[in-house]
Amino acid sequence: MKLKSPEIHEITHKRVVKLTRLGSVSFLNAKPLTYPIEKGLVNHDFELVLTPPAELSVMLHRKEIDLGLIPVAEFIKRGAYSAVPDISISSNGRVDSVILLTGGKLADIKTVAVDRRSQSSTALLKIVLEIFNNISPSYIPREPDGAFMTDVNAGMLIGDTGLETAYNPPEGYDVYDLGEIWTNETGLPFVYAVFAVNEGVTLGENLGALAKSKACGTGMIGEIAERESERLGIDENICNVYLRERIKYDLGEKEIEGIIRYSELLSELDLGEKISGVSIYNQ
Repeated sequence: MKLKSPEIHEITHKRVVKLTRLGSVSFLNAKPLTYPIEKGLVNHDFELVLTPPAELSVMLHRKEIDLGLIPVAEFIKRGAYSAVPDISISSNGRVDSVILLTGGKLADIKTVAVDRRSQSSTALLKIVLEIFNNISPSYIPREPDGAFMTDVNAGMLIGDTGLETAYNPPEGYDVYDLGEIWTNETGLPFVYAVFAVNEGVTLGENLGALAKSKACGTGMIGEIAERESERLGIDENICNVYLRERIKYDLGEKEIEGIIRYSELLSELDLGEKISGVSIYNQ
């Protein structure tokens, strides 16, 4: 009897990768950090989620994402996060995208409209007005639309809207740059956002991917400025100056000192806890 040859089944083993959920924002100032990840220019195992800053903070707190580019005020408030080393969105002097519009002197401000998307910047505004200038106006959260400045003495705008308005303010208004005021008063950089990592999250090789994305993105600002200028409708030269000269992307000793000083002033206004240091992610 002739025996049949056994059937040979080819088994292909596929590597199953659990993606790390990375949250970021679509603001221009975040693009040099995330653009290479978005475009696949660096190897990574991220699932990138782009959402407004306030929503991003909630998602991180609920652990719907593993790490996120959140406002530093939220980072201080939660206390349970660690910050990805060497990466931030900060300024050392003029920033252009966090501004206060006023129709008169700072001392005369009674009511201020604030961009409801902001957290760290609204707290920074309160420090500037209440501690640095000893005035206590009312703050009215609003959408940054055409009615933003209605029936108020001043208005704070952030992000891409703030950047565009800084160069093209409405007639009759003066522009105060909050990043510049902060540095003039404290001698320190102001950190707006950090990549915060949830407890128990292991980044593995993705930690290196974030560093490579930052290095790659900050090296291709010309391309980013051109693309984002078209997307946002903001002059390309303004985008270039903003990304090259205004926004800083490091998280070193001075930036950490700035975060600690910010927390001290927040505690004076009962807006947050005073911290003595910043927890840096170390795997």
